[in-house]
Amino acid sequence: MKHAPGYLVLLFSIIVPGLTVHAQQFTRTQLPTTLESPWEITYGPDNHLWLTESNGRVSRVDPVSGNKSVIFTAPDYFAGSDLENNTACNLTMGTGTFGLALHPDFQNPDSAFVYFLYSYNSGSQNAPATKFKVRRLKWSAAQQQVTENVDLITMLPSGFDHLGGRVMAVKRNGKNYLFVSIGDNGASEDNSPTCYTPQSTNPNNQAQNPLTKNGKIHRFNMNGSVPSDNPLAGNSMYTRGHRNPQGLIYNPVKDILYDVEHGDRTDDEINVLEGGKNYGWKYVRGYHGDNNYPGEAAYVANYSPYPGIANDGLKEPLATWCSVPQPGFAPDQWCTVAPSDGIYYGSPAITQWTNSLLVVTLKDGTNVRRGVHQFKLNEAGTALQDTPALYFADDHDKNGRLRDIAVSPDGKKIYLINNGGSPTGDRITVYEQNTSSVTETGYNPSLISIFPNPGEDRLQITGAKEQSVVEFYSVMGSLAASETLSGNTVSTAALSHGCYVVKVIAVDGGIKMLSWIKK
Repeated sequence: MKHAPGYLVLLFSIIVPGLTVHAQQFTRTQLPTTLESPWEITYGPDNHLWLTESNGRVSRVDPVSGNKSVIFTAPDYFAGSDLENNTACNLTMGTGTFGLALHPDFQNPDSAFVYFLYSYNSGSQNAPATKFKVRRLKWSAAQQQVTENVDLITMLPSGFDHLGGRVMAVKRNGKNYLFVSIGDNGASEDNSPTCYTPQSTNPNNQAQNPLTKNGKIHRFNMNGSVPSDNPLAGNSMYTRGHRNPQGLIYNPVKDILYDVEHGDRTDDEINVLEGGKNYGWKYVRGYHGDNNYPGEAAYVANYSPYPGIANDGLKEPLATWCSVPQPGFAPDQWCTVAPSDGIYYGSPAITQWTNSLLVVTLKDGTNVRRGVHQFKLNEAGTALQDTPALYFADDHDKNGRLRDIAVSPDGKKIYLINNGGSPTGDRITVYEQNTSSVTETGYNPSLISIFPNPGEDRLQITGAKEQSVVEFYSVMGSLAASETLSGNTVSTAALSHGCYVVKVIAVDGGIKMLSWIKK
């Protein structure tokens, strides 16, 4: 694996016991809106927030008053049946109301369509067969109601875990497309070894198979048909090799698609999506060169493109969280963050966020906090320009499990939804910048970085003043070494090979945390 000079292989912030992330200078409020298990929030061109909620509902919310209208409830929504449960490991068939997208030309009355994904029963009451469908709603701005609804895409698979479930509509080169993410549908054999006997029947083995729908990002025309230029003729598959791709992001400035997905104990990922590419799951996890999973290096070295897929090949992530193996750790100790969705931030309103991906996360634990992760992109939008920063982590207990994010058209307000984990229930939380710049108390998060990474006996630290304290923690949170910055380097000769959290305590009291590997 080769990266451009200065690229850091592991670029994520970790909170270890006793460390603090400082609050950003934003004003936090909550809309009075009562929600029930929301999954998607989108800021529409009609200046309203569009959401999906439990039981097949689509809602519309005034972003100022918080007034909500449920504009549609799917009459065939199916919440599951005990007859489909996996009794071997007590898992239920996956159901829910998931992604939503508005037509790229939503303001045109002829194309004011809403697309959303939910579970339904493709079988019978006595022989249920849970699937997912995309339903299209026609919205009348004049009548303020749905005037027609049709099934657009049906028979999308479900499973006992890893459902994916995001929907995104984009205009590319003058053509409109609908993208749908579907997870591998299988429970992890590491966490639930008794669910499938034999393990070859686990659906996650099919994430590589282009002839199955699970473990894929799919591309459709807006009428539900398959585009003629998809990677395989007549096949909705756009990319494959995904585990649980809960997020889809579009960068309209560079016409780039990204997905956000959960790893298995390690390697949550952000990927740049290219039609026909393979993203590795479950044989490759995260970066190709770290070999942090048995057999990964051999799979990469011996990869053979699938016959008939032009442009096939393995593609590395843009960024990962937690590339460190987690053997024997309890789930709350894993350094994965469970990213749910994200958005491209192109506004000049918050200057340090311009040309960034903002990703929300679900997980709180010993080593991580829920919040909004900012990934500053290079000009091309295909690599990271700066060390990622974490925002709103101080509010993790109040904000709960962050499921999705939306941004106002002027770029000044950030809307977050949670499903669970908050003492105030499921709400819409709003952050608005209250200064002219985005900084954290005591330091600028974009200024402190480390190099090289991985490294050996000396580590260069930029953006911190001399006499700053540099501490090295093991992934379990124990202090391994402490050095005072002299010039811009510290000695790491006494450290054993492995993975560390580097805590930089600046002389002005600011704290920065980075991950580092000693070779």
